[in-house]
Amino acid sequence: RAEGARGLFKGLTPSLVGIFPYAGIDLMTNSVLKDALAAKYAEVGRDPGVAELLGCGMASSTSAMLVTYPLNLVRTRLQASGMPGQPTYSGPVECAGKILAKEGFAGLYRGLVPNLAKVLPATSVSYAVYDVLSSWQRRKGEG
Repeated sequence: RAEGARGLFKGLTPSLVGIFPYAGIDLMTNSVLKDALAAKYAEVGRDPGVAELLGCGMASSTSAMLVTYPLNLVRTRLQASGMPGQPTYSGPVECAGKILAKEGFAGLYRGLVPNLAKVLPATSVSYAVYDVLSSWQRRKGEG
């Protein structure tokens, strides 16, 4: 209430800044890994299996999260800013600076492991299901 409508958008800038590199890194890494696997498996005349596709999804999501997690943390801290028991930040730069000053570089990755545990299964399964269905669709169209 005290912040008005502007308070509803706290953390929006880091969210928007973070989603583009996350999606780009995730999609690019997944594509590169799948292409490498497809080339390897083409030599033996088969497509990569579900386990390999799950691995590609996990590796790509992990790499994207490692690069962009600090932005996610800043967004989360900004959204909680000013709540009872939470510090108040004027913006993303101040928030990141305070995290670095108080917690060091490792502070930018606080909560990474639980976040990976939440995100990895969902993204890897999504990629694997998409790839299996796409492959099935292509084979169906050829037959």
